Amino acid sequence: MCHIKRILKSDRGEANYISTVVYIFIAVIVLAFILNLFSIISTKQQLDHCADQMVKQIQLAGGINSDTEDLFQYLCGEIKGATNITYSINADYYSPRPSGMEKAIQLGTPFYLTVTGRASLGGFWNLNLVKITVVAKGAGVSERYWK
Repeated sequence: MCHIKRILKSDRGEANYISTVVYIFIAVIVLAFILNLFSIISTKQQLDHCADQMVKQIQLAGGINSDTEDLFQYLCGEIKGATNITYSINADYYSPRPSGMEKAIQLGTPFYLTVTGRASLGGFWNLNLVKITVVAKGAGVSERYWK
């Protein structure tokens, strides 16, 4: 009983309140970082989906045309958490260019697609403290024969 009275009368408890507040503050900051990290992972998955859909469209069309650009604009509109999204294609293009095609890829020719976007880590208030470049890649083979 005497031990309990001594603990209740102790002044040492005040320092524990300050340390508890500091620990809670640190926990909130770590939680904000983890939530932001999950949003970056979600953005990466969305860019991967975009790259997959673009590869399918380019394979079937046999190259890049206005439908490719329309699909890319639509897919970019669906992506949350990334800005300045661009794509590039590395391929050997068929010449002469068929009508309606910006760049044609001959049957059986491989191509490599890269979709790039900018994301940022910034805590609860989106302070954009750390800029991150998120990259998704895809590869395919043209399924169209050009005469």
